[in-house]
Amino acid sequence: MAVFQPEILERLLADFRSGRLSRRDFVHALGLGSVALAGSAFASACGPAVPANAPTEAARPKPGAATPQGAAAPTAVGGAAASGGRDNLVMTFASDVTSMDPHQNVLREGIKLFYHLFDNLGVRNYETNRVGPWLATSWKATNDTTWEMELRSDVKFHNGDPFNADTVKFNVERVLNPDTKSPQRGNWLAIEKIDVMDPTHLIWHTKSPYPVFVERLQNLQFISENVLKERGADWIAENAVGTGPYKFVRWDRGQQIVMTRNDDYWGPKPAIKDVTVRIIKDIATAVAELLAGRVDIVSAFPIDQVKTLESSGAGRSSTAPILRTMFRGFDANGRSGPNPTQDKNVRLAINYACNIDGYIKTLQAGGDRTPGNVSKLAFGFDASLQPYPYDPEKAKQLLAQSGWTPGSDGTLQKNGQSLELRFITGPSTVPNNQQVNQAIVQDLQAVGIKATIQNFSDSTAFTTTVSEGKGGPMYQWDWGYFSVYDADGILWDMHHSSSPYAYFSSPELDQLLEQGRGTLDEAKRKDVYARAEKLLHDEAAVLFMWSVTSVWGVSSRIDWQGRSDEIDRAFEAKLK
Repeated sequence: MAVFQPEILERLLADFRSGRLSRRDFVHALGLGSVALAGSAFASACGPAVPANAPTEAARPKPGAATPQGAAAPTAVGGAAASGGRDNLVMTFASDVTSMDPHQNVLREGIKLFYHLFDNLGVRNYETNRVGPWLATSWKATNDTTWEMELRSDVKFHNGDPFNADTVKFNVERVLNPDTKSPQRGNWLAIEKIDVMDPTHLIWHTKSPYPVFVERLQNLQFISENVLKERGADWIAENAVGTGPYKFVRWDRGQQIVMTRNDDYWGPKPAIKDVTVRIIKDIATAVAELLAGRVDIVSAFPIDQVKTLESSGAGRSSTAPILRTMFRGFDANGRSGPNPTQDKNVRLAINYACNIDGYIKTLQAGGDRTPGNVSKLAFGFDASLQPYPYDPEKAKQLLAQSGWTPGSDGTLQKNGQSLELRFITGPSTVPNNQQVNQAIVQDLQAVGIKATIQNFSDSTAFTTTVSEGKGGPMYQWDWGYFSVYDADGILWDMHHSSSPYAYFSSPELDQLLEQGRGTLDEAKRKDVYARAEKLLHDEAAVLFMWSVTSVWGVSSRIDWQGRSDEIDRAFEAKLK
């Protein structure tokens, strides 16, 4: 392989950014030079190789957890890889956030960002995988519909306003207020009221037993009531004033979000003072920026570029099985109008036609099949349910049973109509998602179904299209459960008739999901979710796929690893 000289790497980057070099050719060029980014050449291309000083403060620890697991990053060729003398941390998002108001977000980018600027009542313990204390020091269920909670007394917002029990009550009521139009409202509809006993003591009352109450505590951020009253919702949508380990500096829409350490933070201070989130929509550009030493953490890292990264000395990969479940939705309810996927045989045929195990083996870093659309990491996963096998002949038989016959071009036809499906796709945090979609199209074509991809480059436009009922007849989807490790975290949001994301729902399924959400009895909940998953499976409600093993690209200049809850925490990173 030829050695990349500094000027060659910079020219490749310039040609790609200007459009003179295609994405395919750019990635191919990087791959060809994967082991040839020689130490002195690469270092001079990216800046002086100055070893970073050891931080004087420990990174923010996990509550009750031991030292993070995972192999140490490899030593860079020729010294510290591509540090460029930087003492900050740069992470990438594939899409921008929609608002700095934490209550106006349900997308993964916002969840990750707001963990830095705000705090939650609880956070996940990596060893037990259970939610433990954070802003709340303790909680307990005093009966099936009452939870008593104690709060920290030493927490302040970045502007000095106090955080207390009234803050919690105000924020929950704001999310629940229909006028707020919070997309998180459904997460908290079970709350009937909150009684404030004193500044650090409050009592939650639920309308019925709410078994995921504790899980929800790890994803509700708080704004200051004073700031909202004085500045207004429009100002909050542009400026974040939280209680978190980092303070908001500025937001350059579509480009970057800049944060700096909150030195008055009530908890352990982050080791790295300044953090920038760069918005880089194209993954090839993100890979190039990591290789050039200008970014430090890239999520959804392309699997075919891992060897390139690790051979360069610029970084390493970090992998973890995550809760996120991939599937492809069908408009079984006909929300976007009459369509072929309203026929159960068509949905079954698509499940038999697609080589899911083959996609996992060739296009993923790993993955566990989800035959009931629930991850095995979630409470309620039914291990007895078996996935559909890859059987194209069975798919053809089912389609023939529904009256579809081959047309002159190979596409099946019935009553003068071709079996054609619009397949909408969009941005994803899952590596190689576009390649998976292309493989699905090819497998469907092999059994006579023509699926035409319509891709959205903007995640907000894509999710809005789906939530407004325009996603049919087939759409890409993956869901992170809002980091709730419970079957409720996906089944309610994806399949309860009250959800804007439900394209397959039924009265029977609604009843099961309401029963699962309405009791604290774990045995009953497991039984209910097993029945719900079997119903979904038997009806071929979606194209069942897998729960993801995610890949991150990590700069050699930091100690950091990806987590199973898919929340990239810069405050856990340390400069080497």
